[in-house]
Amino acid sequence: MTQICVDDGQELSLQYGCQFYEVSAAENFAGVSLAFQSLLREARSVQLLKALPIRRKLGVNSVSKVLGNIFGKNSKGDRKKRPSLSI
Repeated sequence: MTQICVDDGQELSLQYGCQFYEVSAAENFAGVSLAFQSLLREARSVQLLKALPIRRKLGVNSVSKVLGNIFGKNSKGDRKKRPSLSI
């Protein structure tokens, strides 16, 4: 029978970013089964989240263009350019 120190198990769960379950196959097989199923569900959830497309955040210029298209804007010749500041 293999025993693993609780501290080692918790440290590994932090290292791999997963849940830690303290169970004993000798004392309670159902606990091992539930822990295994929970870990599988967690792994599947992470896998599905990684498969989702990444949504890009709109920058200030993009938002400005969208608002300009929605509310209309004057022709470019009629608009006065404002000074801009690049940081």
